[in-house]
Amino acid sequence: MIDKNEITRQLQDWIDQMERSGKHVNLDDINCHLGEIMHAQNAAPKPDFNGFSSEQMHQMLNRPLEVGCPVRLRRLTEEQMERIPVMRQTLHLMNELSEKELKLTAQGYIPPKMVAELYELGSHSWNSDWYKQKSEPKTEEVQVLRVVLKECGLIKTRIGKLSLTAKGKQLLVDHNELMRTIIQFLFRDYNTGWLDLYEDNEAGNLGRLYSLWLLHHYGAEWRDTGFYSVEYSKAFPMLNAGHGYEYRVFNRLFRFIGLCEINESDEFKGKNWGKEVRKMEILDQMFSFDEPI
Repeated sequence: MIDKNEITRQLQDWIDQMERSGKHVNLDDINCHLGEIMHAQNAAPKPDFNGFSSEQMHQMLNRPLEVGCPVRLRRLTEEQMERIPVMRQTLHLMNELSEKELKLTAQGYIPPKMVAELYELGSHSWNSDWYKQKSEPKTEEVQVLRVVLKECGLIKTRIGKLSLTAKGKQLLVDHNELMRTIIQFLFRDYNTGWLDLYEDNEAGNLGRLYSLWLLHHYGAEWRDTGFYSVEYSKAFPMLNAGHGYEYRVFNRLFRFIGLCEINESDEFKGKNWGKEVRKMEILDQMFSFDEPI
């Protein structure tokens, strides 16, 4: 992100200029000016980042959704919360667990009846629609939901039963804090490559908030997922984006949350079926965005 050759050139030009003017520069002067050059470079818009600066990109990569990050999470009303598939699923399961523990199957899975209920509340995917009877091993959405809630410390398994943790009970009374906990995990810690065989583990995991901004900025109309892969590759040329990036980001992350729709309905049957996406209205209600400087 930092052009070291350009920094060296600017620093040497400054030293030469100072010497030509008869001014003596010491190490402290050089370090001070070096800091000014680096600050200016970090704050400058970068074409490969769609105009974001290196500092803004650093915030998206290392402090996602925090103060100072160009992308932040808003507080939502209960009506808006109901429009987020992962929150509908979460609240349904956690409300059930607040009433009583859920007995798992002999293999340790969520019972098919509950799996079917959770699936109906989520964003359906064609590969799970193939199975008439929904079971946890055949329903990726429910597998992911269970892992997310477990890793967030909201549910636990003990003696063949699923139940809420103390943290889960506490957050169940504040749906916005519950949502923040889940969304922060999904954008910061969740491995979107968990269930696939694509080789580059970082593709799609690195820069998830930048991918979200791309969808926010370009997603008002249907676009091929390859368009986003190209834009992403400009910012992260060291990664092998391609189909792995596209599937992880749009099918596995954004649709799971409910931020995009994919052209997988019958009306889109054709050669580009399942390859075009556009943003859902809830995306811009759920997140606030600072545009590039």
